[in-house]
Amino acid sequence: MSAALPLFLPEQHVTFIHTADWQLGMTRHFLRGDAQARYTAARQEAIGRIGRLADAHHAEFVLVCGDVFEDRQVSSRVIRRSLDHLRQVPCPVYLLPGNHDPMDAASIYNSKVFTDNKPDHVRVLDTPGPVEVRPGVSVIAAPWTSKVPLSDLVAQQLDRLAPSDDIRILAGHGRVDVFAPQSADLSLIDVDQLERAVAAGLIDYVALGDRHSTTQIGDSGRIWYSGAQEVTNYDHREAKPGQVLVVELSRAESTSDAAPTQSVTVTPHRVGEWAFRTIEHDVNGSEDITELRRRLDAVDNKSQTVVQLALRGSVTITERSALDTMVEEFTDRFAAVTWWELRHDLVIRPDGNDFAHLQLTGFIGDAADELSTAAGGDGENAIAAQEALALLFRLAGGTA
Repeated sequence: MSAALPLFLPEQHVTFIHTADWQLGMTRHFLRGDAQARYTAARQEAIGRIGRLADAHHAEFVLVCGDVFEDRQVSSRVIRRSLDHLRQVPCPVYLLPGNHDPMDAASIYNSKVFTDNKPDHVRVLDTPGPVEVRPGVSVIAAPWTSKVPLSDLVAQQLDRLAPSDDIRILAGHGRVDVFAPQSADLSLIDVDQLERAVAAGLIDYVALGDRHSTTQIGDSGRIWYSGAQEVTNYDHREAKPGQVLVVELSRAESTSDAAPTQSVTVTPHRVGEWAFRTIEHDVNGSEDITELRRRLDAVDNKSQTVVQLALRGSVTITERSALDTMVEEFTDRFAAVTWWELRHDLVIRPDGNDFAHLQLTGFIGDAADELSTAAGGDGENAIAAQEALALLFRLAGGTA
């Protein structure tokens, strides 16, 4: 009597790290002094943290889905230091060219400094199509070969796929159509087609780059943007930056006509160390200024945090002087303090008591009176007069 055949063949399993949008060499105009150098270093040092995460979870490889470098003009220093960090990653690393670093004639991946220093375990996914990671596991690459593709590069790869017993991971980069429903951009990624391919078992996971905040697409649990490894924008724009995804996939094919069993586990892990915070606050007196100080004091890791302020309300010149002094203090304590001009609307309401104790006479006193009158009006001239009054108050020795 023959033994019964098993219902399912032995299971295939793989664990890997999904990350994207490293944009190594990125600068931010609001960072001054050593802050920009520290931010640049943090973006590179995150590679080491990703490597340690891969080691801790026994990941077989790291997949970087586009925009590894900020652009082709990054310095040789950035390239060499980035490759030094990649050299410490204990498993293969696959780099997909994206819109910032496309695989075109002037690609950074063809530069001598990159090719001469690239570690052997780092592979650029420079050709569209399947790449075997090991028997039974493949990455389907959809690299950008120009900065302006004229079609959905991911769809091109899906159209070429036939059923397979392999675990297949599709690596793509770009915007999905559900986030730009009215756009005529021909390169938008068709989410419905992705969902159909996943449902049909053609693809086990879709790893995307371009969106800097960790985002699941659709309901299958198999289509994800990993987000950038370090924050790039303020928290009202990027909800979940500084993360990478540990992805675990398994598949067992049936010996009958039954569908294969598949499982997926996607776990975000924070590797970023910086934060870009937006703080909106109503200020209409000294108590509100005190509360703003409390909020700023409560922010952790100040040397690696950028704060964007949007203050609304009206203050006296004395209160404005106290506010300016406080902002100067926190500018020294934070990596940077900036203003969100679109939402910032703080005006000065002139108060006769502001200058009374200074006993200003002569042309300075006359200037204070004229500015006070102008500051009570409307429009740009009134705003300029308010700013001038605040400066005059401080120069004249006014205190909060």
